[in-house]
Amino acid sequence: MEQTGGVSSAYGASLAGGGFDFVKFVRQPQTIVRILSWIFALVVFACITTEGYINSSHSSDAKCFFNQNDSACHYAVGIGVIAFLACVGFLVLDVYLPFMSNAQERKYAVMADLIFSVGRWPHRFSWN
Repeated sequence: MEQTGGVSSAYGASLAGGGFDFVKFVRQPQTIVRILSWIFALVVFACITTEGYINSSHSSDAKCFFNQNDSACHYAVGIGVIAFLACVGFLVLDVYLPFMSNAQERKYAVMADLIFSVGRWPHRFSWN
Protein backbone atom coordinates (compact mmCIF):
# COMPACT_ATOMS: atom_id res chain seq x y z
CA MET A 1 0.00 0.00 0.00
CA GLU A 2 1.16 3.49 -0.66
CA GLN A 3 0.90 6.40 1.74
CA THR A 4 -0.74 9.58 0.45
CA GLY A 5 -0.84 12.40 2.95
CA GLY A 6 -1.10 10.10 5.96
CA VAL A 7 -3.92 8.07 4.44
CA SER A 8 -3.11 4.61 3.14
CA SER A 9 -4.61 3.63 -0.18
CA ALA A 10 -4.78 0.40 -2.08
CA TYR A 11 -3.79 0.82 -5.75
CA GLY A 12 -4.52 4.55 -5.60
CA ALA A 13 -8.11 4.07 -4.39
CA SER A 14 -8.07 7.35 -2.46
CA LEU A 15 -7.71 9.14 -5.78
CA ALA A 16 -10.89 7.60 -7.21
CA GLY A 17 -13.76 9.84 -8.17
CA GLY A 18 -11.67 12.81 -9.21
CA GLY A 19 -11.82 14.55 -12.57
CA PHE A 20 -9.85 13.39 -15.59
CA ASP A 21 -6.91 15.58 -16.57
CA PHE A 22 -5.92 14.69 -20.15
CA VAL A 23 -2.65 16.65 -20.14
CA LYS A 24 -1.51 15.02 -16.90
CA PHE A 25 -2.52 11.62 -18.26
CA VAL A 26 -0.56 12.04 -21.51
CA ARG A 27 2.55 13.24 -19.66
CA GLN A 28 2.76 10.13 -17.47
CA PRO A 29 5.70 7.89 -18.43
CA GLN A 30 3.44 4.83 -18.44
CA THR A 31 1.13 6.47 -20.97
CA ILE A 32 4.02 7.53 -23.19
CA VAL A 33 5.44 3.99 -23.16
CA ARG A 34 2.02 2.49 -23.95
CA ILE A 35 1.55 4.85 -26.89
CA LEU A 36 5.04 4.02 -28.20
CA SER A 37 4.31 0.30 -27.78
CA TRP A 38 1.07 0.78 -29.69
CA ILE A 39 2.94 2.49 -32.54
CA PHE A 40 5.62 -0.23 -32.64
CA ALA A 41 2.96 -2.96 -32.66
CA LEU A 42 1.26 -1.21 -35.57
CA VAL A 43 4.59 -0.94 -37.41
CA VAL A 44 5.36 -4.65 -36.91
CA PHE A 45 1.92 -5.67 -38.11
CA ALA A 46 1.99 -3.30 -41.08
CA CYS A 47 5.53 -4.22 -42.19
CA ILE A 48 4.86 -7.95 -42.14
CA THR A 49 1.50 -7.73 -43.92
CA THR A 50 2.74 -5.36 -46.63
CA GLU A 51 6.33 -6.45 -47.20
CA GLY A 52 6.56 -9.87 -45.55
CA TYR A 53 5.24 -11.87 -48.50
CA ILE A 54 6.98 -12.08 -51.87
CA ASN A 55 6.21 -13.71 -55.20
CA SER A 56 8.99 -15.56 -56.91
CA SER A 57 9.43 -15.17 -60.66
CA HIS A 58 8.45 -18.79 -61.37
CA SER A 59 5.53 -19.14 -58.94
CA SER A 60 2.29 -17.24 -58.42
CA ASP A 61 2.09 -18.20 -54.75
CA ALA A 62 3.12 -15.57 -52.22
CA LYS A 63 5.73 -16.92 -49.84
CA CYS A 64 6.87 -15.46 -46.56
CA PHE A 65 10.07 -13.47 -46.81
CA PHE A 66 11.45 -15.13 -43.68
CA ASN A 67 12.94 -18.48 -44.74
CA GLN A 68 10.03 -19.11 -47.14
CA ASN A 69 8.04 -20.25 -44.09
CA ASP A 70 4.45 -18.99 -43.84
CA SER A 71 4.36 -19.82 -40.13
CA ALA A 72 6.98 -17.15 -39.44
CA CYS A 73 4.83 -14.46 -41.04
CA HIS A 74 1.65 -15.74 -39.38
CA TYR A 75 3.41 -15.67 -36.01
CA ALA A 76 4.68 -12.12 -36.51
CA VAL A 77 1.26 -10.89 -37.66
CA GLY A 78 -0.40 -12.63 -34.69
CA ILE A 79 2.05 -11.10 -32.21
CA GLY A 80 1.55 -7.68 -33.82
CA VAL A 81 -2.23 -7.93 -33.55
CA ILE A 82 -2.12 -9.18 -29.94
CA ALA A 83 0.32 -6.42 -28.98
CA PHE A 84 -1.80 -3.79 -30.72
CA LEU A 85 -5.01 -4.91 -28.98
CA ALA A 86 -3.26 -5.23 -25.62
CA CYS A 87 -1.82 -1.73 -25.89
CA VAL A 88 -5.23 -0.28 -26.73
CA GLY A 89 -6.90 -2.28 -23.95
CA PHE A 90 -4.41 -1.30 -21.27
CA LEU A 91 -4.45 2.33 -22.43
CA VAL A 92 -8.25 2.36 -22.00
CA LEU A 93 -7.80 0.66 -18.63
CA ASP A 94 -5.35 3.39 -17.61
CA VAL A 95 -7.97 5.99 -18.47
CA TYR A 96 -10.66 4.12 -16.52
CA LEU A 97 -8.47 3.29 -13.49
CA PRO A 98 -8.82 6.67 -11.71
CA PHE A 99 -12.60 6.29 -11.80
CA MET A 100 -12.63 2.83 -10.19
CA SER A 101 -13.69 3.14 -6.57
CA ASN A 102 -13.66 -0.59 -5.83
CA ALA A 103 -10.23 -1.68 -4.58
CA GLN A 104 -10.88 -5.24 -5.78
CA GLU A 105 -11.44 -4.03 -9.39
CA ARG A 106 -8.28 -1.93 -9.17
CA LYS A 107 -6.37 -4.95 -7.90
CA TYR A 108 -7.57 -7.06 -10.85
CA ALA A 109 -6.65 -4.31 -13.32
CA VAL A 110 -3.14 -3.92 -11.89
CA MET A 111 -2.63 -7.69 -11.69
CA ALA A 112 -3.76 -8.14 -15.32
CA ASP A 113 -1.23 -5.53 -16.42
CA LEU A 114 1.49 -7.18 -14.34
CA ILE A 115 0.75 -10.69 -15.59
CA PHE A 116 0.65 -9.56 -19.22
CA SER A 117 3.93 -7.67 -18.83
CA VAL A 118 5.72 -10.51 -17.03
CA GLY A 119 4.41 -13.03 -19.56
CA ARG A 120 6.53 -11.36 -22.23
CA TRP A 121 9.81 -11.60 -20.27
CA PRO A 122 10.81 -15.29 -20.14
CA HIS A 123 11.85 -15.53 -23.78
CA ARG A 124 14.33 -12.69 -23.33
CA PHE A 125 16.53 -14.60 -20.92
CA SER A 126 18.65 -17.62 -21.60
CA TRP A 127 18.84 -19.94 -18.64
CA ASN A 128 21.48 -22.20 -20.22
